[in-house]
Amino acid sequence: MGWLAFITNIINRVPIERVLFPPRDNTKALEEFAAGLKSSATQKAVPSEQKTTSTIAAERENPVTVPSPTAPHELPTTEETTQELKRRLGKELYRAELDLSNKLRIAGKPCDCLESKHTLGLEAAAEELISQEPNNPVYSEITEWIKHNQPKLTIEAISSGQYDAEYPKMAAEFKGFRKRIMGTTALHAMIQPKEQITLDQAKTLAAEEAAKEVEKRWQSAQKK
Repeated sequence: MGWLAFITNIINRVPIERVLFPPRDNTKALEEFAAGLKSSATQKAVPSEQKTTSTIAAERENPVTVPSPTAPHELPTTEETTQELKRRLGKELYRAELDLSNKLRIAGKPCDCLESKHTLGLEAAAEELISQEPNNPVYSEITEWIKHNQPKLTIEAISSGQYDAEYPKMAAEFKGFRKRIMGTTALHAMIQPKEQITLDQAKTLAAEEAAKEVEKRWQSAQKK
């Protein structure tokens, strides 16, 4: 075989692409790929960092204002509340005294002056004062008195005349309750200190209130 034929045979065995295109350097390709990733990550991190810096700067320029706590409203003291409740209860007791003194009648006719709906004020004030002065038994005595004597205060009981002799005695009991609560039976004790008036004025005021109450109940009885 001649030399020309031998060289031709070798050339035919080598792929043409290996001759025309040299083999790729894999190590270099990996280095280029890694460099590209690093560049991309750096470009993405910059806007985020700039955004954070801008936000912090804005917060410093516009600080959040925390409202100062408002001053609490002045509330009544325990003593003031207790005294007011005593005055309320004293007024309710006095009104009941007047009704019982008249044997629970208006113009000689039975009235519902002290039926259950009219004794609610007595019970409510007495029960509140039990918690204010738990060592004072008068408040519990009032609520027990109402529960025990309620059947004697109905229209039917009054109409029967069975308890006519008891009603004035009941009025005296209520007066005793009022004295134990207020410390006196004087009418001015039921008026707030800043509104205190003379005894004569208190009597006039009480008479006017009693007249209004009688007139109201009279009109109520006439409508029935």
